[in-house]
Amino acid sequence: MNHRSKHANFKMKRIALALAGLTLTNSAVAQQETTEAEGGIEVINVTAQKRSENLQEVPIAITAFSEDAIRKIGASDLNDLGLYTPGFESNNATATQTAWTVRGITTNDFGIGLDPAVAVYIDGVYIGRRGTSNLNFNDVERVEVLKGPQGTLFGRNSAAGAVNIITKAPVNDVEGNVRVTLGNYKKRKLEGLVNLPINDNWSFRGSYTNNNRDGHIKTFGREDIGNEHDWGARAAFFAEYDNFEAVIRADVSSLNQDSRPAATLNTGYGPGDPFGVYHTDGGDDVYEARDVKGVSAELNWHFGDITFTSITAYREFERYNGMEDDGSAFDRARFVSVLDEDQDQFSQEFRLTGSSEKVKWTVGATYFQEDIAQTTDAKFNTQSFDGFALTSAGVDPSLIPNIQQGLGMAGLYQQFIPSSTLAGIVNDTIFTPEQVLGLIVAANYGKPHIETTANSNDIESYAAYGDMTYSVTDKLDLTFGLRYTRDEKTFDIFTQYQNEIEIPFAGYDNVPIGIAFSVPTDVTQNATWNKLTPRFVIDYQWTRDFMTYASYSEGFKAGGFNTLGEAPPVDEETVENIEIGMKSSWLENQLRLNVALYSYDYTDLQNHELDGPVGSVPTYNLRNVDAEGQGAEVELKWQATRDLLVSVNYAYLDTEYTKWEFFPWEIDEMAQGLTVEDRVGEPISGMPKTQYNVAFDYLMETGSGDISWHFDYAYSSERQQDIDGPTLPILPYNPADVTGLTADNKIDSYGIANARITYFPADADYEISVYARNLFDEEYLLAIGGQAMAVGSPIANPGLPRMYGVEVNYRF
Repeated sequence: MNHRSKHANFKMKRIALALAGLTLTNSAVAQQETTEAEGGIEVINVTAQKRSENLQEVPIAITAFSEDAIRKIGASDLNDLGLYTPGFESNNATATQTAWTVRGITTNDFGIGLDPAVAVYIDGVYIGRRGTSNLNFNDVERVEVLKGPQGTLFGRNSAAGAVNIITKAPVNDVEGNVRVTLGNYKKRKLEGLVNLPINDNWSFRGSYTNNNRDGHIKTFGREDIGNEHDWGARAAFFAEYDNFEAVIRADVSSLNQDSRPAATLNTGYGPGDPFGVYHTDGGDDVYEARDVKGVSAELNWHFGDITFTSITAYREFERYNGMEDDGSAFDRARFVSVLDEDQDQFSQEFRLTGSSEKVKWTVGATYFQEDIAQTTDAKFNTQSFDGFALTSAGVDPSLIPNIQQGLGMAGLYQQFIPSSTLAGIVNDTIFTPEQVLGLIVAANYGKPHIETTANSNDIESYAAYGDMTYSVTDKLDLTFGLRYTRDEKTFDIFTQYQNEIEIPFAGYDNVPIGIAFSVPTDVTQNATWNKLTPRFVIDYQWTRDFMTYASYSEGFKAGGFNTLGEAPPVDEETVENIEIGMKSSWLENQLRLNVALYSYDYTDLQNHELDGPVGSVPTYNLRNVDAEGQGAEVELKWQATRDLLVSVNYAYLDTEYTKWEFFPWEIDEMAQGLTVEDRVGEPISGMPKTQYNVAFDYLMETGSGDISWHFDYAYSSERQQDIDGPTLPILPYNPADVTGLTADNKIDSYGIANARITYFPADADYEISVYARNLFDEEYLLAIGGQAMAVGSPIANPGLPRMYGVEVNYRF
């Protein structure tokens, strides 16, 4: 090949990558082997309906990201894609305790009693737990986010939506690369892959990544926090014989780093500035760690127009998540929670797909089995009882440091110590009842207090499904799908009093005490849930470039159990969703406009809350609520010139709770004329009403090579705080004084800009990139509130500051 033709071929590859840009609602960027160039914006095939199809002809709202798009926005895991996927919210401040939200729906339980509402799949394998659903991207081909119920094709726990992560399969060629990234905060990342043909039928692909970064948050008297330390490896074998092909995959990863950074907003406990120097007592138990292993075998037999697929997988993980929930160094508010999990799962799917002139169809069956065990530690000081008691009594938490030490502790102890014991001590001594309590408090003050609950959950799930698309005419298609799912769960919970109130008087026994998990429990609960979930779609291809569709779909998430206390199982979640959409291309595929409008009714949404009667220490409880939502998602892509691609997307969401189930004590309090919080009419927490993203990709040709320029800006409007802790009648801070909050205590709107410039030298096997994520160093919050509101210490979790660096990628 001569110099000119070699350079032209290389340039075309770079142009294809540059035009990939940032993906949008109902669209996807270039996929490795499925892009069809049609003289304008790429037309892509996806597998959202379990078969390869042109995305512009798939009647589902999808956002997909190619490897190139992921790198351009600097995303290293699924959590980083939330800002760029309208209708999808991530905002997780921790890698091992994630929650995904689609169109306002999520699961806020950190335990193992409930399942997530958004299903995550890696290479067709369901990833069942939040502790392992956010793995670092490693040799990923694309990521697809499917919005709305996916109960027919993806099944259990996809009531809100599903995420499909597809890694690269081996190819019959020699290829590889080594990528080194260096950045601020001593960022060091090494990535590498190699692909080798073994013989005419077999090939191998292996990849490795190792990522490290120092902390970015200054602390008072401690080292910086917020670091990253993780590595992962992946291997795959591909075999092809006549009408048979197989992909055998294995992966392993490990993470050990600081847990979620949190700053108290209580100005009496600390500075109250989530973007300042943190005052924290830390501790050896405050970190997160995770080890993951998995193997799978995907086998495909082709018989003419029919393909039989078998996917067999086994996965396991261990995770530890220790978080400082109070975000302060104030000893009367110490609150550390620790989750320690051990999980293994087995899954099997059999699937048949086929097509004829008029019909495309899929039928299948799945089996999923999971064993998971979790211990939950709540760690306090006995001084923390001051925060519990005084906050529960309605005292302004910012004033607690000025209140006599042990006063709240004395009131709490009085609830546990038998009145006969106190009376006996008074009769045996010269002390008054108040003095007796004071002496007991003094004897216990400053001691550690740790409570532990142990859980296990054994789950078996069975499902059978079918989906068929019938072409009534060349333009009109009708799709009908139906899945039957059955979930069987056996849940064990065990806890006991592990602490005592020392009684410093002869002849009197110490008194057992427990506040976090209330009462000793040793119980096994069994429950079964089943559901038929249909979908119906009608779509009409008006012209080759213009399609409209209307769909009705249902989703299902099994009921579950209160991880931290015995209670009846909560009901299953169900959702009914109606959606209409349009997918279109104009000006000979130079302009693309896609629109999706939807409305859903959600029944028995499962909320996990720290709550309790007025004046008592709150405990963890579950309630079912109903909600509804309506929204719109719009995508526009414009190939403005041969070298310039402009991408815009927009999402609007309006939600509200329509039914609010009350706890028993709330019903009693209402009967007494007390005011009880009722969120009916309020928006679902944690989701912005408006999101949009704008991106520009430009390829500039020079005599020495090509330069690719990328810039994007993502905006998220204000949103309610999550429901994950007790409501404070008096806030210990002024929201208007906190960066990242609105005056009415909502998380403020924010915008994040990213930029990346890549230089491709002519006739070279390497490329150099410089990048900046959060280019303008926007200060924004991911979440506020938290469990430590129970001790008067609501916290704030900040987003990442500006991150910048350089990447060098060498291909061979």
